[in-house]
Amino acid sequence: MIVNDYYFNNEKIAILINDINGNLKVYKTKDNPDFDYYFKSQSAGGITLQDMYLLKIMNAQKIISNNISIKIGFPFSPAILAGFLISVIYGDLMMLFIKKFFLVM
Repeated sequence: MIVNDYYFNNEKIAILINDINGNLKVYKTKDNPDFDYYFKSQSAGGITLQDMYLLKIMNAQKIISNNISIKIGFPFSPAILAGFLISVIYGDLMMLFIKKFFLVM
């Protein structure tokens, strides 16, 4: 899960998230005057187990709400691998077919 921007005002949350050195990172807001901070995932790798446990603990203590927006990510590696294998197998079969039937004189 890739956490999208979650806005908050509590400085304790910023300290807690920065202390665990996970994939969540706290930023100061510039666009939203209602909130001081927001956190989101640093990379497309999603959140770590430590981040997940921290979010669950903060939710249980009513520090953050139940709803956190997440980005839907799609890992490209399986799709790229499948396309590569199809192109190698299908491309090689087509070349063998062309050599066998059309290039023989």
